[in-house]
Amino acid sequence: MPETKILIVEDEKILAMGLKKKLEKLGYSVTDLVSSGAEAIESVKKVQPDLVLMDIVLKGAMDGIETAEFIVKLYDIPIIYLTAYADDEMLARAEKTCPYGYIIKPYKDSELKANIKMAVYKHSAQKEKLMDFEDIYRDVTRFLDENEGSFKEGVLEGESLTGPFNIDIGLKNIYISTDRNNKAAYTAFYKLLTDITQKYAISEENKVVVYPRGDELCLEFSK
Repeated sequence: MPETKILIVEDEKILAMGLKKKLEKLGYSVTDLVSSGAEAIESVKKVQPDLVLMDIVLKGAMDGIETAEFIVKLYDIPIIYLTAYADDEMLARAEKTCPYGYIIKPYKDSELKANIKMAVYKHSAQKEKLMDFEDIYRDVTRFLDENEGSFKEGVLEGESLTGPFNIDIGLKNIYISTDRNNKAAYTAFYKLLTDITQKYAISEENKVVVYPRGDELCLEFSK
């Protein structure tokens, strides 16, 4: 099994070196030691690690939370925060980046190992659960082909829509989107299709298009 590659983002050099030794002793590979948000992003770009240990308080324009948010959005790499303290406001900000753990300084070997193993496992499990978009596209379009009913009228006539949807009715088109990384969202999405598809005739004039947009699966059709 390959070594887990870890990036350390810590602006205290002595602490960073000590943490590196601990990690290597535990069998992990440290890809880099950096002390600022900008350096962290550049390091992740060059050698994408399996995990980032991120000090919350960093010197420079970006703190650890802002840096983590950027890395998660662009590279989907799990983050474990390192901190000597954390007030409620800081924790509230950090929670929005969906971290995989918090480790309080000074670091204990057992705590480091447990947090890292859990973070790597959880991230791997979540990735396995994500549905491949090509499969999603085929499933949705097949469903539409097999159920040529009314989509538009159901929305415009006040059909009761429940579920994790974003609905935007424009001048010419209707857009419905849902989170394509959320299995529960797909269940609700297909229920929506079942509930209102009998009222909308799909034709050359009323085309339905399915496409990905970021983390969303979108359905677009003309009024």
